[in-house]
Amino acid sequence: MHIHLFGNLVSDSNTQYGLTTANVRQYLDNLRGLSRVIRMWPHQDHANTIASKWELCQSLDLIAQERTNTARPRTRLLVDGERIVNAMVLKRTHSDAGEHVIVPSDTTRRNWDYLHSQLDVPGSRWIVQSFVEPLARLGEWRVFLVGGEMVYTVHTLKNRDRNTWSWDIVHTYYTLDELR
Repeated sequence: MHIHLFGNLVSDSNTQYGLTTANVRQYLDNLRGLSRVIRMWPHQDHANTIASKWELCQSLDLIAQERTNTARPRTRLLVDGERIVNAMVLKRTHSDAGEHVIVPSDTTRRNWDYLHSQLDVPGSRWIVQSFVEPLARLGEWRVFLVGGEMVYTVHTLKNRDRNTWSWDIVHTYYTLDELR
């Protein structure tokens, strides 16, 4: 028997999967117990790593540096208790669909009390990243490739009303000249 699991993202408001800060550790313990008797793919520890923005940033930095020779926003782990620089973007490694991305203009959540209160996903940490104004203004496009073929593209934009991010599958595209 094989069970396919994806990375788990948890918040107090996550009712879609029934996971909350109160039961996530029990859920993970139960998964570990189940994995002793049933083959699970991917392994839960691997799924949690895949869901981490820090792991993704490291991979993208490597690709940008060694394969495409392109610029990337500077990204590093935030050291607990260090001074939070207002010009940087804060991201939780497991961001729960952009709910834990804090841009420089968001001054209410840029403090250690708030950041500590949002580490409910086991293994999650905070990272800091250079602020890229066009990204905040234009959003980002994520292209999903399977076997070298484009499957679909998602456009993510800042939702100013909720102070979070929203996304939609893209059906039309800008040319690079239009983006410049």
